[in-house]
Amino acid sequence: MRLPPLGGARSRRLGSSVAMTIGGVAAVFLVDCAHTSARQPKAAALQAAGAAALARGDLDRAAGQFALALEYEPRLAEAENGLGLVALAYGDRELAEHHFRAALSIDEDLAEAHLNLGGLRLARHQLEDALDCFRAALAIDPGYAAARLAVGETLLRLGRFEDARWELAKLCATEPGSAPAHAAHALVLVHLDRIALAETEARRALALDPALPAAHRARGELARRRGDLPGAESEWRRVVQALPTSAEDWLALGVVLAQQRRWMEAGGVLDRAALLGPELAEVAFAQAFVELGRDQPAAAMTAARRALELRLPYPQARLLLAEAQYRAGDAVAGRATLQRFIDEAPPEMAAEKAQAERAQRSMGGAMPGGIPGAHTGAPWPVR
Repeated sequence: MRLPPLGGARSRRLGSSVAMTIGGVAAVFLVDCAHTSARQPKAAALQAAGAAALARGDLDRAAGQFALALEYEPRLAEAENGLGLVALAYGDRELAEHHFRAALSIDEDLAEAHLNLGGLRLARHQLEDALDCFRAALAIDPGYAAARLAVGETLLRLGRFEDARWELAKLCATEPGSAPAHAAHALVLVHLDRIALAETEARRALALDPALPAAHRARGELARRRGDLPGAESEWRRVVQALPTSAEDWLALGVVLAQQRRWMEAGGVLDRAALLGPELAEVAFAQAFVELGRDQPAAAMTAARRALELRLPYPQARLLLAEAQYRAGDAVAGRATLQRFIDEAPPEMAAEKAQAERAQRSMGGAMPGGIPGAHTGAPWPVR
C-alpha cells in the first residue's frame, strides 16, 4: 500500500490522510506521523525515518523504525500510532487497536490516534463509538479537517442529516479545495431534498477529483432520486470498481438493480455485499425484498428474520416479513407480524402504519401492491 508523502511538520489538513477500506467500509486514517514529541534525538530520528518508510509503503522498515524509537523512548505516543497504522495496513485490526490505545494512554491529546481508533470503529459499523472518537479528535483541534470530515460522514450514516450538513458546510468553507468534503456535503444535501445545491456540490467535487468514489456515490444517489436508475447503476458501478471491498456500495448497487426488477443480478450483487458486510441488517433486508420479487417467500422470510436479528427495531424488515408470511400462505403469522409492526411503527412511518391498519381491517392483513414505501429509499442505507 502506497501512502501520500509526508512532510516534516505536523499537518492536519485533509491531504494528510488516507482512505483504507477494511471490513467492507472505507475509513480515513491519519498517516502524518512525521511530527514527534520525542525528547531523545535518536528516537526523533527513528520516528521520522519510520514515517518516511510508511509513506513509501515500506511497512517492515516502518515497523522496525517505530519499534526502535520506542526502545529509545518507551512513552512515545506517535511511534505507537505509527505501529498501529502498520498493523492496519497488514490487516491486523486487533493489533492496530492495541497500538492506538497505547498511544492514547501515553498522550490522550494525540488527535491522530483518536481519529484512527474511530476509523476502526467505523470499519466495525460501530457508528456511535466511531463518532465519539472523531469528536474527541475534533475537540483537541477544531481545525482538524480529516476529523471534521469523519464526523460529518458518520452523522450522515446515522441519518442525522442536519447535523451532518452543519459540520460539512463548515468544512467546505475552510477547505474549498477538498473534493471529499464537497462530495460528502452533496450526499447530505440529497437526503435533505436540496437537490439543486447537491448537484452543484457534486460537480465541484468531480471538478476537483474526477475519479473520487464519493463524488460518484453522490451522483448515483442524485440519479436514483430523479428516477434515473440506469444512471444510478452506472455511477455505483464506478464506485464498486474503485472500492471493491465496500459492502455498503455493493448494497447500493444491488438496491438499484432491485428497483429495476433485475432480480437475479440484484441477488448476486447482494450476496457479495453480505459476504463483505455480514453484520449489515440493510443487506439482509434488501435480500428479502429481492426474494419476494423472485416469488420466493420462504427465502424472503429467512432474510427478513436475519435483518431483525441484526437490528432491532427495524420496522421496515418487520413489515416485509409480514408480506412474505402472507405470500407463503401463513396468514396467522402474517397477521400477528403486521400487528406488531402497527404497534411499533415510528412516527416517520405513519403512512405505512395507516395502510397496514386498513389491510388488517378490510382484507385480513393482505398488503396489495407489496411493501408500502419499499421503493421510496427510506428503508435503504445511507452513504
